[in-house]
Order: sequence, then C-alpha cells, then structure tokens
Amino acid sequence: MNIYIFYTLLSQFIWGLLPLFWLLLHQISPLYTLATRIIWSAALCFVLILQKNLLPELKHTLVDKAQWPYIMGACISITLNWGTFIYAITQGFILQTSLAYFMNPIVVILFGAFLFHEKLEWLQRISIILAATGVLAAFFLYGQFPYLALTICFSWSFYSMMKKKIRLESQVSVFIESVSMVPFSILFIIYSEYTTIGAYGILHGWEWLLLPMTGIVTAVPMMLFTAGVKGTPFTVSGICMYFSPSMALIIGLCTGETLTTPLLITFICTWIAIALYLLGLFHTMHRMRNNAIKRVTKM
Repeated sequence: MNIYIFYTLLSQFIWGLLPLFWLLLHQISPLYTLATRIIWSAALCFVLILQKNLLPELKHTLVDKAQWPYIMGACISITLNWGTFIYAITQGFILQTSLAYFMNPIVVILFGAFLFHEKLEWLQRISIILAATGVLAAFFLYGQFPYLALTICFSWSFYSMMKKKIRLESQVSVFIESVSMVPFSILFIIYSEYTTIGAYGILHGWEWLLLPMTGIVTAVPMMLFTAGVKGTPFTVSGICMYFSPSMALIIGLCTGETLTTPLLITFICTWIAIALYLLGLFHTMHRMRNNAIKRVTKM
C-alpha cells in the first residue's frame, strides 16, 4: 500500500473514534477542553520538531511572510473547527458532526470554484445543489437548521484549502497553528480555575490523564492527514473521507441519538450528492487517463 494512502486511512480511522474520547470529557466546559487541546497539541508537536531537527524550518517560517496569511487562515479555521466539534460531541450532537464530514467534499468543490476559479463539471454542480437542497428542506419544512454541521464543515473545508498552500512539514505546520492560540488558552484556563468553572473538582484520579491525551489525539491524526493528503490521489482521498463520518454516525446512533426527520432528509440529499460527486470524480480521472494515453500514443 502507498504510504500516503496509509497515512490518510489511519487519520480517518482515528478521527472516526474521537467522539468516544471526547465523551469522556463531557462534564467540563467545551471551551476548557479546547484550550487544553491547543496547549498539549503545541507541546507534542514541539517535541517532534526537536526530535526530527526541524527547528531550522520553523525559524525560516517566521521570516517567510508569503506563508503567513495561509498559516493564520489555517489557525483560525482549525480553532473554530475544534471548538465546534468538541461542543457538538459533548452536548449530544454527534450525528451533526457525521453530517459535517459527509458534506465536506461537496463544500471543498464549492470553495475551489469560488476561491481558485476551478471549473465545475455538471455532476459536481448537481451534487452541490442537492446538498444545499437537503439543508434548506430541513429548515423550511421543519424549522431546523444544522448550524453545527455547517460550521464544522465550512471551517474544515477552508482549513483544507489553506493546507494546500502551506509548504511546511506536517509537525511544523500543526505546531504553528496550535501555538498561535496558546496564550489565549492559558489565560482562559487560569480564568476558569479562578472562577471555579475549570477541571479542578470535576476530574479525579486517572481522569486528569485525559487532558494531555487531548494533544495526542489531536496532533497525531492532523499530522497523518497533512502528510497523507500531499501524496494521495484525489480518487482515493475522496473515498477515504467517508470512513470517519460513517464511524461517527454509528457511534451517534449507538449512544442514543435519534435520526430526526429533518436530519434524515439532509443526510439522504447529502448521500445522493456524494454518489454524484464520486461518479464525477471517477469520470474526470478516467478522461485524464485516456487523454494521457492518447498523447503518449501520438508521440
């Protein structure tokens, strides 16, 4: 197996299991969990940077002004994504996190068209319309809007777009994204503990180990994803993306969540959109392969 495909699959598998981990921290504030997650992610990535002698690249990044707009865009979008994801899991909205990542490839196509002026195939256009129809139908028929799913989806899609522009080792990239928010995280943790809304008095014994674990379960799949996405064919990565939300969907249903009618409508429209998206993806790759063969034959 291609090592990049392995990295991509492993990152999706870990992400698929993450709802079970975040449920262990449901008793403390999602913002407190987010702050802890940021600090420990930065710490772990810095250790890996030292281990792999990547300090020169980190120092070079500090003076590479061309990269910073993309880095800051990635930092803001991933912080919003992490926070919303943790809130959704711990507050009983696991199914919305599943929906978010089912919708993600469709939104990435939309971002590509608007931000990078990529041409949309007719199947891609239909898939976008179908996904939007599912969201609008749920809102107009039942008055329910999957705002958590859309926030998670759009923030992750924007993050993915920024990562395509960042020319850094995965450890360096994730470290910068995390460490940029560390000062705010430390201040929030101090404030939380001072006002008795932190983890002290809530976590006991082995539960304190969950806090440093937030860094591991965050940084490891992020670095795997960053490393894998650079060398995985779009046809393969497009399919791999659905491994994680499928696991989250099963976990959500097994933990007692109900697939309500508006949410089911949105899911069905999204799944049809995904089928069209994958069909269009394979058609595009097939056409590119045929064109390449024709060029070689003419030579």
